[in-house]
Amino acid sequence: MAQIFVFGNVTADLRLQVSTNGTQYVCFDIGEHIGYGEAQHTQFYQVWAWGQDAQRLVGKGAGKGSFIWITDAVELVDYTKKDGVTKDKKLKLILDNWGFVPGRREKPDTDWTRKQEEQPASAASTQIEELDGERDVLPE
Repeated sequence: MAQIFVFGNVTADLRLQVSTNGTQYVCFDIGEHIGYGEAQHTQFYQVWAWGQDAQRLVGKGAGKGSFIWITDAVELVDYTKKDGVTKDKKLKLILDNWGFVPGRREKPDTDWTRKQEEQPASAASTQIEELDGERDVLPE
C-alpha cells in the first residue's frame, strides 16, 4: 500500500463516532494547497482515523481550520457523487500519524517534543561529538 505525507487544513469540526463493532473512529476531509499564484488550487483528501488515533485527534482539539500534518496509507476507492448517478474515484487516507504544524494556531504535538520534555536534565546536557566527514574518520 502506498504512503502519503500531507500538510493541510481540516475542513470541518471532528466528531468521534463508534463503528458497528464498537471501535471509535473519526472521518474528516483535509485540504492541501497545491501550486502558486493563479495556478494554485486545493486538493481534498478524505481521512479515516481509528481507535487511539481518533481519540487523540479529538482530544487534542484538532478541528475546522487546524493546520496539521498527516502520514497515511492511501487507497483508491469508488464512490457516487452527490447527484446520485455519477460514479468516480477518490483517495481514501487511513491515518498513520499526525501533528499540528508548528508556528500555526495550535501548539505542536509531536512525539519528539514530548520526549524532549520528559528527558532528565543530565540526558539533555550530554555533549554530542560532531564529526566532519571530510576530515574525521566516521564510526562504523
